[in-house]
Amino acid sequence: MESIHNFRDFGGYKTQNGTSLKSGLLYRSGDLSKASNADIDYIASLGIKTVCDLRSEFERQKEPDRIPIARPFTFFNIPMRPIVDYHGRSLRRLFSLMFGSERKMDYIAESYQAYREYATNYLPQLKALFHRISNPENLPLLIHCSAGKDRTGVVSSLIQLVLGVPFETVMEDYLITNENLDAYTQEIYRRLSKLAYFGVPWRMYAPLFDARSDYLSAALSQVKEEFGVLDQWIRRGLGFSEKDQAALAAVLIK
Repeated sequence: MESIHNFRDFGGYKTQNGTSLKSGLLYRSGDLSKASNADIDYIASLGIKTVCDLRSEFERQKEPDRIPIARPFTFFNIPMRPIVDYHGRSLRRLFSLMFGSERKMDYIAESYQAYREYATNYLPQLKALFHRISNPENLPLLIHCSAGKDRTGVVSSLIQLVLGVPFETVMEDYLITNENLDAYTQEIYRRLSKLAYFGVPWRMYAPLFDARSDYLSAALSQVKEEFGVLDQWIRRGLGFSEKDQAALAAVLIK
């Protein structure tokens, strides 16, 4: 991809019972707002039918996705909050980073809290997403947020877990994001380092740009805290029956 961050298929993995997730049906990425023509052509060539955008309304209005004219997507929005809310013009954002409340934030703690919320605060919306991916007419499907890291990371990981992919494999897939976003992250660090001229300890923002195993573990810990085990999150949280789960597997497992 030329301008879409962290685009990849998150199928193809072995499950705990020896079956495998099908490839070519579930994709994840950063937003499509800066997609090049070549990127759009490639997405169209994959036959993607549905795009699930996890960004807030403000993010979507500020940076709307580009859509291939020849093959328009069906859009489905689950507005999850970003770890830090980026409302405001760039100058106002700069002053907030330099002198405002965000300079005093604990970004690791904020990340933990956001990941916990992603796993349990959006259950009706996630139920709707799981039902969509249970219908082959909606596939292939692309899930994205802004960088394709946090919100997308949690949602794609939960899909893999529900389908029986071992947690260790799910974690390995989640952490691939760090490799895929390395050049993007280094450019952000280069820009942030200029804040040092104003006495701002810019490295304090580093937790916002990493995919960390502790973050995803925090999401799963929240699932266990509220529901005990993943199966209860599926049954009571999502309201997904055994029949629903079997229908999901029939579409996505081989």
